[in-house]
Amino acid sequence: MSLPMLNGTARLIEDPQLRYGASGGAVVTVRLAFNSRKKDQSGQWVDDATCFLDGKAFGASAENIVESVSRGMEVVVSGRLKTESWEKDGEKRSKTVLMVDSIGPSLRFATAKVSKAGGSGQGRQQYEETRRQTSAEGRQDPWGSGVPGTAPAAGAWDTEPPF
Repeated sequence: MSLPMLNGTARLIEDPQLRYGASGGAVVTVRLAFNSRKKDQSGQWVDDATCFLDGKAFGASAENIVESVSRGMEVVVSGRLKTESWEKDGEKRSKTVLMVDSIGPSLRFATAKVSKAGGSGQGRQQYEETRRQTSAEGRQDPWGSGVPGTAPAAGAWDTEPPF
């Protein structure tokens, strides 16, 4: 049986809190408020019930969240609900958290510019260097390989269409 899914629009009530585990992996916690609104008897919109949840994400996603969202922002979030349990002072405690699969700014009242996030490590550096070389070669000869049926070099069509 799988964990229940939650998809919704919420507001961040605190800046995301980033920390690193013992193994060096990034973990972020976001405090989310899901509000419902309704019209009162006079026809005015008023806040109704509110559901507060902590959201958690790991790894590169955690680092991207810290760079992308902040307190007060309306976000669109998707994830799985999970109950975390622990013991404090001999007393068992638990709370429901949202294991965030994806999160981003809501564009209802805002705009956003998206840029692809880079990774880290030597493998990523080698990839970037190869990409730069290939892109430079491709820009010199946009039809690249000269072999029928093969694609041109990466980045060859960054500025102009291939026709």
